[in-house]
Amino acid sequence: MKNALIGGLVLSALLATAPAFAQSTSAVKSRAEVKAELASARRAGDLDAVNSLSYPQLRPYQERHAQLHADARDVATTR
Repeated sequence: MKNALIGGLVLSALLATAPAFAQSTSAVKSRAEVKAELASARRAGDLDAVNSLSYPQLRPYQERHAQLHADARDVATTR
């Protein structure tokens, strides 16, 4: 009984990790490829789903980010 239980646990652990191994052998992207895809998504506007309408509690952070961005732009134009 004890051997069957241990064997069953080992077998279930191996079967549970099989999908993880299968996914790791798929096409691996380099860091540069991921950064390029991220930049492309930002340019296309695909990452604009998080905004003040979808997450109202983020509004103060968005306003602060916009203010910091505007300040940095003003400093860059005055130099």
